[in-house]
Amino acid sequence: MKRIIAFLDERLPLRELEIQLKKPLPKHTNWLFSLGSMALFLLLLQAVTGAFLAFYYSPSPDHAYDAVNYITQEVPFGAFVRGLHHWGASAMVVIVFLHLLRVVIYGSYKAPRELTWIVGVVLLLVVLGFGFTGYLLPWDGKAYWATVVGTKVAGMVPLIGETITKILRGGEEIGAVTLTRFYAIHTIWLPFLVFALVGLHLFFVRFYGSSGLPKNTPEEMQAGVPFYPHQVFEDAVAIFILFIVLAGLALFVPVPLEEIANPTDASYDPRPEWYFLFLFQLLTYFEGPLEVMGAFVIPTLVILLLVFLPFLDRRERLSLRKRPVALTITSLSVVLIVILTILGGRSPKLETEPSQATVDQAQESQETQETAPADTGVFDFNIEDGQ
Repeated sequence: MKRIIAFLDERLPLRELEIQLKKPLPKHTNWLFSLGSMALFLLLLQAVTGAFLAFYYSPSPDHAYDAVNYITQEVPFGAFVRGLHHWGASAMVVIVFLHLLRVVIYGSYKAPRELTWIVGVVLLLVVLGFGFTGYLLPWDGKAYWATVVGTKVAGMVPLIGETITKILRGGEEIGAVTLTRFYAIHTIWLPFLVFALVGLHLFFVRFYGSSGLPKNTPEEMQAGVPFYPHQVFEDAVAIFILFIVLAGLALFVPVPLEEIANPTDASYDPRPEWYFLFLFQLLTYFEGPLEVMGAFVIPTLVILLLVFLPFLDRRERLSLRKRPVALTITSLSVVLIVILTILGGRSPKLETEPSQATVDQAQESQETQETAPADTGVFDFNIEDGQ
């Protein structure tokens, strides 16, 4: 064993790793500093459960719904893994949001950690991108019509909106190309991006060190307990509790799967996932030419405000209660998001009249399926026959 350790020590930066692990933390750290590790755990959980689901999934309108149904009904532990992936996605949005909120409360975005903050804001947007591209994949009614609304909102972007919608949909309507593109973005493009950003974020965190609390003196910033084993233990406990909660939800709260998507069903009442309901509700307050305000202008201004926050607030780092303007803006923003989310779940039905092209395409697809021979390929998920 000593020879193996010596061999690895000569070829890997084990000493530098040990120094980083035993680097002292600032005094007065608390459990809120475990939110970053919890977010990293959720990212890895999503990657592992997503890879498992990919074994059985087929990104085509003819097979996607049956594949998800097959995973849920027939694959051993399939419903549990799908539940972990589903609830893990919601948990990731919550944890990343709370992590950024903790940074705002403690003023940890201030110099010299501006780049750490900016990368964190981009990571939040990527996490929302995972959610947006992921809920089309089951190809049920909610997935289809929520994507219709989502891509329609993207089309409201000035000048390039129509181009963005066509790129996302792969044409004028939601169809096979749309599902394939969303699957590719969800499983290839976004994972590459998120892991690169996480690596950069972790580098900045270790390079600049933990921000600690605003009340820490310069001496207290280097006078706390070592990261290992103290903070590692707290992170492990927080992650364990989080996993128990997710496992309980996966076991006892089944992930809903509605009827297969029907592009001709204009009576369907579309609702996005809960973490997009605030934006969904915001759109209801703007009509006609003003729709661009709710779909693009206001969200863009909020994102830009977050990105440039470290450069707009250059004052001395103080606790949030000693920053009345920041306290008011932060509190009102959180309350407004919560209220809009609740109202979005209760808002009236949004019109989803299908175009004639969609109706014709759906009828043609149905006629083709009725006359086509039975599919006996590898993606024939016939649950009743056990195939």
